[in-house]
Amino acid sequence: MKIFKTLLVIATISVSILIGIAVGAWNHRPISRWMGLTTGTAKVVGGSAAARSSQRKILYWWDPMVGPSSISKMPGISSMGMKLIPVYGSTTKSAPAGRVRVNPVMAQNMGIQTATVREGVLRKTIRTVGYLQAAAPNRWSINLRTDGWIGKLYATTNGTAVRKGQKLFTLYSPAIVTAEEELIAARKSAIALQKSRELGATREAEELLRSIEHRLKFLGVNGSQIQNIQETLHAQTYITFYSPSTGTLTDVQVEQKSFVKSGTTIMRIENLETVWLNVRVLDNQLSWIRRGERVTSTFAALPGRTFTGKLIFIDRYENSRFHNTTVRIVLNNRLGQLRPGMYALAEIHTTPVPRCLLVPRVAVMNMGTGKLVFVEVSPGHFDPVAVKTGLRGGRGVVQVFSGLKKGQKVVTNGQFLIDVESQLNQIKARFIPQVSPKRKAGS
Repeated sequence: MKIFKTLLVIATISVSILIGIAVGAWNHRPISRWMGLTTGTAKVVGGSAAARSSQRKILYWWDPMVGPSSISKMPGISSMGMKLIPVYGSTTKSAPAGRVRVNPVMAQNMGIQTATVREGVLRKTIRTVGYLQAAAPNRWSINLRTDGWIGKLYATTNGTAVRKGQKLFTLYSPAIVTAEEELIAARKSAIALQKSRELGATREAEELLRSIEHRLKFLGVNGSQIQNIQETLHAQTYITFYSPSTGTLTDVQVEQKSFVKSGTTIMRIENLETVWLNVRVLDNQLSWIRRGERVTSTFAALPGRTFTGKLIFIDRYENSRFHNTTVRIVLNNRLGQLRPGMYALAEIHTTPVPRCLLVPRVAVMNMGTGKLVFVEVSPGHFDPVAVKTGLRGGRGVVQVFSGLKKGQKVVTNGQFLIDVESQLNQIKARFIPQVSPKRKAGS
């Protein structure tokens, strides 16, 4: 029984040692081998490993766990105390340093997918949001040019619809009444001089009459009122002011019988037959924006309705906090359904770019100093290629200026794993020429 226990302990220790050796050997294998990735300088083919080793030239020795710094022309021990592994040259023509070869089975497991570089029309629809406001050219401010007192205020409530020529208020102003009396006196003098037939005096009287008319117009008295004063030879104590435009009454600042000073804004009138939609566009979308482009918009308050307008203005300043710019669209609102302040979803239909090379955006890797794609040069073989890209279009495509040709295949999925091996191959290629035969192993 005692002998049996002893044999069992010895067997357990032996198995543990063998497992440890196997795990260590497996962990010491290069990542490119267990992932199925190889290069033109370290290509793995079928057959016996010993037979392959004897037929191919050893390029260098290295410890893949340490990295390119362990590359040596002679066998030895690395700085981690591990035996250096030989790397054999390929029997075929050597490939570029960055080229990566992926075993077809492993490529399927890694989910590597490709797409063809094509030539086509680049289109883009920019979707954004914004708010409605009254168009500035259709806003009227009713101001006084003299002191006075409100007699009768007809327009009293904000939001009231008014018509052009509709009464707004009456005003008593001593300056206007004085000018009226001067007009009446000048008119009587001109009539008397016309009867006397004194041409010089008549001309002077008419010039004085026109001067007083201009002064009354400046004070806000319209032409028909001035004509009525001259015909009746009677001054109007209260002058009526009328609406200059059809629109909506806003910002009423006075009350009945209140005193107002010269320069006071009495009220404002906004014509809403056309309105502005101000939307925000990100700075990386501005290259697509042009004046005159068609814009469609929808409003939550008007479900099922789509309004089409034209882009008329692009702000020359950018919001430094949000990195966007205001773009303005004009919309027809003759039915009065659109109200300033409404929230809108807008789609700007930009001008397409004809005849350009297109690739999926996911194929382009931003490397910080440039952009890179992996091109499938042959089944299972991929080369890194630097590209210069342009505008981003819809449906996940991007414009390419240089680096690719029509018909080439680029990797759209799994390129990050390929990039790791490609960079490692390029680093090794830079280290190999620096290795001297006299260099000591592990140095």
